[in-house]
Amino acid sequence: MAMIQSSTATAVRAIFIATIFISSIVTISAFAQSQSMNQSMNKAGDSANQTGEAIQGNASNVGANISEGAKKLGSNITEGVKNLAENIGEKLQDLAK
Repeated sequence: MAMIQSSTATAVRAIFIATIFISSIVTISAFAQSQSMNQSMNKAGDSANQTGEAIQGNASNVGANISEGAKKLGSNITEGVKNLAENIGEKLQDLAK
């Protein structure tokens, strides 16, 4: 009977040690996975920031181009109206002769 109790106690100790060992491995693995996920999320965040900055830069360039185009268009319209007014004035003078 003492032999059975000794074997049982040894088996219980072995199971206890195995449980602690396996728990430690699982904890270390979970920690490593969380570190990896954290790094991936940081990289994704950095990428999103760079994308946002690129979009802002592009939007700024588009806005500047639109502004420049509007200025040119405004100048062209002003010049066209001025020429039209001169032509109408000349035609009216011709008619008056």
